[in-house]
Amino acid sequence: MTDVTILIAVIALALWPIVLFLMRFMHERRKRLDHIERMTRDELDNISTQKLVISVLKKIGCQPEINEEGHVTFKYQGDDFYIAAEEENRFIMIWNPWWGSINVDNEALPVLKEVINAVNVNSLVTTVYMVDEDEKTIGLHSRCHTFFSPNEGELEEHMKMLLDYFFDTHNAIKDNLNQLGSATGSEEEKKERVKVKGFAAYKENTVPIEPEKPAC
Repeated sequence: MTDVTILIAVIALALWPIVLFLMRFMHERRKRLDHIERMTRDELDNISTQKLVISVLKKIGCQPEINEEGHVTFKYQGDDFYIAAEEENRFIMIWNPWWGSINVDNEALPVLKEVINAVNVNSLVTTVYMVDEDEKTIGLHSRCHTFFSPNEGELEEHMKMLLDYFFDTHNAIKDNLNQLGSATGSEEEKKERVKVKGFAAYKENTVPIEPEKPAC
């Protein structure tokens, strides 16, 4: 045997443990991937909705945490969100709290209420406003209720679509507020502006809501 042949044999013997380790590592990795694939098909129904939400949020780059109320909290595009999971029926409620606020004395407040009602009619995301009496401030909070099952396809894309829609709603409210806030007109024109035409057909079937009187 030549010196070169001997050297090659020595190197091969030295590398053989490494080769074995790599082969074992690839085999174990393949087994884990196969297990995940089987889990995707057969076992995901046993995963809680909350754990599914956390997994999906991590995949889209968020850092979810669990707050004191047991909700999943995280930031997306700099905004605060939290998700309440309904374990029994695979529904989740996504909240985007305090994404905007306005002082109760602001003259644009009546217009803002009109705008929110109008945007809610055609929006996947619903916005509500709540008064903070201590701060004399009205906070804007948006929410979306959706089915969230491991068997419903690309959950990462679904989650991103929903979260992005919150910002579309923000922009729609702001844009409409700017347009209506700068418009001038009579009181009659303002009243006409707030009507939601799709609701008018149901007005005659409305039931008056009155507080119950205490029993004597």
